[in-house]
Amino acid sequence: MHSRLVLSLAGFCALAGAVYSSAALADPYFYRGSSGNWTNVEYDDGACRYYFSHNVYDGTTKLNKYGDCSHVSIGPDGVAVPVIAIPRAGVAVGRPYAMPRPGY
Repeated sequence: MHSRLVLSLAGFCALAGAVYSSAALADPYFYRGSSGNWTNVEYDDGACRYYFSHNVYDGTTKLNKYGDCSHVSIGPDGVAVPVIAIPRAGVAVGRPYAMPRPGY
C-alpha cells in the first residue's frame, strides 16, 4: 500500500511539473514596429492578446485588448509589463470596529 501511494504521488508530481514547466517556458509573442509616425505593438501570451498603435504626429493612441489581460500592464510605449500582486501594509484584518469594553 505504501509503495502504491509513493508511486501515485510521484506520478502526480511529475505530471504537474510537466504541465507547469511547459506553461512557464512558453514565451509570449511580442512584435514592435515603427513606420514613419506610427508605432505598432502586438502581444499574445495565450490568455491576453492586444494591439497597440500610437501616432506621434497627431497624438492618437489606439488599444484593442482581447481575453484576460488582468496580469499585464500596458505601458505608454505599448510594452507589456507583468503585474505582481503585493500585499498592502497597514490593512486591518478582521472586524473594522472593536467591541466596546465592559463598564463603558
